[in-house]
Amino acid sequence: MENNTTKAISYGDRVRKKRARQNKTIIIVGISVCLLLPIILCIILFFKVNALQKQLNILMLDQKSTTYEEKSSLFGRRELKEEVTASFGFYSEPIFSFQKDLYYKKSYYNNLYNKLEDYTSSLEESDKNGYNEVEALTGDTDNSKDVSKTLIDTANDLTKENKKNNDGNEFSDKKVYLTFDDGPSIYTEDILEILDKYGVKATFFVIGKTDDHSKRMYKRIVDEGHSLGLHSYSHDYNIIYNSLGDFKKDFMELSNLLYDSTGYRSTIFRFPGGSSNPAGRKTVSAIIDYLSEESIVYFDWNVVNGDATGKELTAAELYNNVMEGIKSHTSSIVLMHDTGTKKSTVESLNRLLKELTEKGVQLLPLHDEVTPVQQVKAGAE
Repeated sequence: MENNTTKAISYGDRVRKKRARQNKTIIIVGISVCLLLPIILCIILFFKVNALQKQLNILMLDQKSTTYEEKSSLFGRRELKEEVTASFGFYSEPIFSFQKDLYYKKSYYNNLYNKLEDYTSSLEESDKNGYNEVEALTGDTDNSKDVSKTLIDTANDLTKENKKNNDGNEFSDKKVYLTFDDGPSIYTEDILEILDKYGVKATFFVIGKTDDHSKRMYKRIVDEGHSLGLHSYSHDYNIIYNSLGDFKKDFMELSNLLYDSTGYRSTIFRFPGGSSNPAGRKTVSAIIDYLSEESIVYFDWNVVNGDATGKELTAAELYNNVMEGIKSHTSSIVLMHDTGTKKSTVESLNRLLKELTEKGVQLLPLHDEVTPVQQVKAGAE
């Protein structure tokens, strides 16, 4: 009897010890979760805040572009850093990526101002000489000034028209959005370097690539202030336009890849082949509705450089195609390509950017508030 009692007590002790160990494990796990969860949330919040700060810096700089347009050429980097810190209350390196852009804008307007001053001086001199010549010819002191003024006004109008035609001033009120499809490629870095040289921001509609070079290019595009757009993961018409379900899968695969590589979720899209691509005629309407539901804006184009015509064009021909194309539009979205076979496109950029910046064209990146060019509208069958 005593032996049975001892066994019962021993069994009870084991049960209690087992429960104690279980409770101890639960408590330890609970404490660990409570400690780790805030740390994880803080890390996520840190990256979110960092991304928002970059966007805020860009917006704030855009609002104060006039001030910094002047200061970027008057102050050195250290002085400008002090000015930025004093004005914004903080300093952030991405602001300085806009210095070159502001410098080119200021150079253009200074040049234009000098031309206007010279032109005004020449008109004043012409007015004086014209008055004297009319008076000498007619002997009419009272009317000679009126006649002279009429002659000068006519000459003024003709000169303005001539300057518009010959100096390319018809470009000064234009907006141009340069876009590069199908990258990243071996030429992406070259394109970024040329854009940086002229202080220009562009838009890259990229496809899905997982190699280290491509991931670096995704991030560099975003870090340098360009727009990163979605152009499908596979760029395979048979997949993308097969069904809405296949499109969604392809679309999200690219969106997630870009987010993982950059921390940025893109809100702009370009259909492979354009929204009017015959391959997508059965599904494009449903795809457009889906993009609208996801607050994604899709962009086609109204100017092409011709690097996807199937015929290999020279850099000069590509340049001429763009310059001629943008004459017809106040706002131009230019289609170009960033692939390993488009060396001529890269070679055309220096001349193109030099010409456009000197003419005062606004070269801008696309974003979801830009009025899009769309070959197929929502609701179209």
